[in-house]
Amino acid sequence: MKTCAADAGILLLLATLFTSTSTVFAQSDQKDTLKVTSSQIVQQQFDFKDVANRLTKLSDISMPMVEVDSLGRRIRTTILRDLANTHGQIDLAYAYGLNTVFIDTSRSIGSIFNTSGNFSTAVVGLPINVSFNYSSLKVPLGANNYFRLSLDKERLVQQQKQKLIGSISDIEKQQTSLHSKQAELNGLMGYVEVSMDQLKRLAAREVERQKQQATARMRDSIAGRVPDSLEQANIAKPIDYQQYADSLSNVYSRIVTLRNRMDSLQTTLNTSKKLSATYQSQLGNPAQVNGGFNKFGFLESIRTFDVGLSYPRTTAMSGQNVPIKGLHVELQHHQLYLSVASGLTLNNLMFSTNEIQNKLNYNQNVFNNFDFQQIKNNGWLTAIKSGYGTTEGTHAFIGFNYLTNTRFIAPGQITGQQGYDPAASVELDLRYVPKFWKGSAFDVVYGKTSINRQVDTVTELRVFQSVFSAYQSNLLLGRYTQTLTRIRSDFSISYRRIDTYANTSTFGMMQPNNQRVEVKTNHRLSKYIKLGLMFRQDETLRMIQGMNDLRLNVAGASVSGNYTSYLSYSIFVNHIHHRMMFPGSDLTVKGNNYLIGTNVVSTYELLGLKANTVATYNDYLITDSVGLNKYTQFGLIQSIGDKDFSAAISYDYFFRNIEGVASGTNVFGLSGKYNLKKIKLSAGLKLASDFLNENSLGGHLDIQWAAYKFMDIGMRAERFVLGDFYRSYYRLQYEQFPYLMTIQTRFKI
Repeated sequence: MKTCAADAGILLLLATLFTSTSTVFAQSDQKDTLKVTSSQIVQQQFDFKDVANRLTKLSDISMPMVEVDSLGRRIRTTILRDLANTHGQIDLAYAYGLNTVFIDTSRSIGSIFNTSGNFSTAVVGLPINVSFNYSSLKVPLGANNYFRLSLDKERLVQQQKQKLIGSISDIEKQQTSLHSKQAELNGLMGYVEVSMDQLKRLAAREVERQKQQATARMRDSIAGRVPDSLEQANIAKPIDYQQYADSLSNVYSRIVTLRNRMDSLQTTLNTSKKLSATYQSQLGNPAQVNGGFNKFGFLESIRTFDVGLSYPRTTAMSGQNVPIKGLHVELQHHQLYLSVASGLTLNNLMFSTNEIQNKLNYNQNVFNNFDFQQIKNNGWLTAIKSGYGTTEGTHAFIGFNYLTNTRFIAPGQITGQQGYDPAASVELDLRYVPKFWKGSAFDVVYGKTSINRQVDTVTELRVFQSVFSAYQSNLLLGRYTQTLTRIRSDFSISYRRIDTYANTSTFGMMQPNNQRVEVKTNHRLSKYIKLGLMFRQDETLRMIQGMNDLRLNVAGASVSGNYTSYLSYSIFVNHIHHRMMFPGSDLTVKGNNYLIGTNVVSTYELLGLKANTVATYNDYLITDSVGLNKYTQFGLIQSIGDKDFSAAISYDYFFRNIEGVASGTNVFGLSGKYNLKKIKLSAGLKLASDFLNENSLGGHLDIQWAAYKFMDIGMRAERFVLGDFYRSYYRLQYEQFPYLMTIQTRFKI
């Protein structure tokens, strides 16, 4: 019973010790004597003051606080930073001479004032690009006088990456500091645990001593011995360790609490670092960005933000973009998608000084027959598309387009319709990208448009009534694409059908009344060879008034590649066989058309200088609304030079045959450049000689002067030559004044 009572006392004392907070140093294993008091033991073995100071320093583990300025001060600071980081240029130019932009007999020679600018700046921290252009010579396209403000998404991503890199760096510094404090705290905890263990042994010895004294007194009592007063004075009182045990327990409790705080903070830092690294890897990766990109705010969900001149894609039926002057916003927030575009459509009718561009881009021909409409006058186009999914992944989108006034030139018409003719359309855009079939995608697009009054003048239906009716104005596209990474190839096959009376003006450039089957493949055959193949069959659905019955078989191939850094090449061939029938006639016209182009560039060193050889060959046979046109060009350029100077010699052969009238020109050129410290000089001579032995001599002189750090001044004088169908002019205007003189001032910011 006595032993049990003693053990119970020890346990009670130990329980008291483990519920206290103090720190203890190592204690001696020598048995306490009556001459050594408890106060002396603790003072010799434990420094409470030092432990308390160390704990106070270790307790300062709070995260660094960001100083929060007032709203006005933050806005002012942001604006000043945005202005300081703004860079770009403003150009002011004046020119007098031959119109080199487009062919117009009324505006062929005269003065031209032009101003343009391009800035990279920010608005309240949001990176944007600003550009504008104004010319007193207004181009018929309407695209040369514009203002454009667009979100610089790439710079925005880079800013976020820099912020994340800085955040990760700060977290790593905090982790390093926390690791150091954790190591010191663990040492202090072990130190206190040793002290508590030694105090426990002291308490156990004290209990044993008290037990021995009690046993001795009991024996004396049994023997009948009555101790005198001197012997009673030598009986030592029990040493009380409770006060010091409480202090140690309190310190230990503080250490445990602090350790838990540090562990929790370490977990938080690890999680934050992992998330930051994950978001950093997702930035700029459209396939992954939707999972966490929006964590940085709504702005990162913006894929496109353009004000002014913009090029939205108004339909999934075609890859064409429609130029408008207005607003275009595209958002991708997780799996939610929204695109809104609204603005004034631009003309696409112009005769530039580039004859090839006129035939292929500004005129309807067999190469673009079913993907081209002549937009004569402006209308206000609004296109909205929204749905679930991502544009490149599985999605289900629905779109709505509305055009206030079509005013398109109908097939077979000379002038556009003058009456008010609005148009509307709806579109269902579905795409499925299966996970079990890697690299594949299936697209189905269905559209329904309003009545096409330029083709159907009989049916009486209002705009929206015709959209939601059985009227034959449907559009359908089905496409399957497959990427095979093992053989480095991709394939696509598609079918497109546009009803006879579909009003495709709301979609941009597509023509109604046709169907298409198309197959495309791309292959990377080797390190130096990339091959692309294409086959397409287009045909008219019905023969209607003003529209010919046309059938096109198109085959094309392209080969390109690089051999080290010395040689690069590209070759393309497109061939079209067409069959055309005319309404009300049994006449059938068949023919072949082709586009052939070759470009070879070789870069090497010659006599210690950098040399460059370029050879080009282009041959075009094009049937358009006027007739058959053939163009052939062969060019050779040899240049040599270094950083401060260069010289080049060139030869070009141009041949054209338009409606049976053939002409050809040989153009020889010699040019050179020389760079001084602040001045760049460029000069050249050209001699053109045609089949009739008529010669024209031309050339240019160009001076660019870096007058100041913020300003450059340029002057150029040029005399043109005849025969180059990439820069063609009316003979009468050319003979009047074949010159163009320009003065330009560039202000750099």
